[in-house]
Amino acid sequence: MPLPLYPEPNLVPSRNMSKEIALDLRRYTTPERLGSLIFDTASLAIEAADSELPRVNPHFFIKKGEDYVIAPGKDKRDISEMFIKDDSATNAALEIRKKLLTEDDNFSYVWISGPGPWPETRIQVGTKKITQSKKFEYLKMYDISTASLPKDKCLQLGQLLVSISPEEVDYPKDIDSLREMVIKIQIPEGQDPFAYLSKLIELPEKKIWKSILEGVADKNKAKAVRVAVNATKSVRLNPNVIYTDPIGYGAYIENRMGHEGFGMNPKRFGCGNSNNSLLATKNNFLTTTIGPNLTIGQLEFGGGDGLGPQTFSCPNCGYENRRPWGGYVYICQNERCSKPDAVVC
Repeated sequence: MPLPLYPEPNLVPSRNMSKEIALDLRRYTTPERLGSLIFDTASLAIEAADSELPRVNPHFFIKKGEDYVIAPGKDKRDISEMFIKDDSATNAALEIRKKLLTEDDNFSYVWISGPGPWPETRIQVGTKKITQSKKFEYLKMYDISTASLPKDKCLQLGQLLVSISPEEVDYPKDIDSLREMVIKIQIPEGQDPFAYLSKLIELPEKKIWKSILEGVADKNKAKAVRVAVNATKSVRLNPNVIYTDPIGYGAYIENRMGHEGFGMNPKRFGCGNSNNSLLATKNNFLTTTIGPNLTIGQLEFGGGDGLGPQTFSCPNCGYENRRPWGGYVYICQNERCSKPDAVVC
């Protein structure tokens, strides 16, 4: 890593961060992981939406070669990284990956996780399609978040789907065994897979299936990704903030998403707390280190973090740089100056 333009960062976390966080910046410690921050932020904003936005999170994967699957765009992770390794869905995720890599026919599947690890029900529906040339295989899936399906209804739905599955699998007797299952569904010839699944999986929130079938969910995700590009920029361009103040910058990202119409409800963060929630606790960094009058907006616009001036000139081209709160600038923010093959201004 090159030396920063302005002082060397202190790589010691600035506060006790033992609690689990849904958008935990400490996870993005390598370039590969940092590359997924945009899509992870957009996904969280959809799944924990604090609005009337249909909470349907689309994913699209392409199989390339014999054993490698990617998500188109900047995210080049293998599909085995869809779930965190210690997530309760890991076994199911590996089973989905196995089906995608080894089965040579088109199929659809359903995965159901009732209330338990998450405060509400999560359902994933997906379908695999092989092109006529057989050069590529596609996997389209939708993660559905719903608060209207209690444990008993989830189990009944899972038992129904298992009874019509072309595969012979153990009958789920409880919600935990159901969560470990990936239920393969045979779609009748000529029918749209998701339209067929919408008839099998009835949900009180009618807008959920409507958003899938009419393409609204895909448009919402595309917009969330565009917003997340700007919301995460200060972290992606200055990754050392992960060490200096991950919770503060995590809260900044959450707030930026909210300002653009993608507010998140902490009660819907099934995989951890929100950064803003942690900032509100009595031991938060704002009151113990900086002072009670600092607002989240000052994470970007200054207020005195003890690290020196917020703005300073590049010694190479003279461009005025602005460093983020608690962070540093490693390359000049002038694009022409920061690119090795560019003409220095």
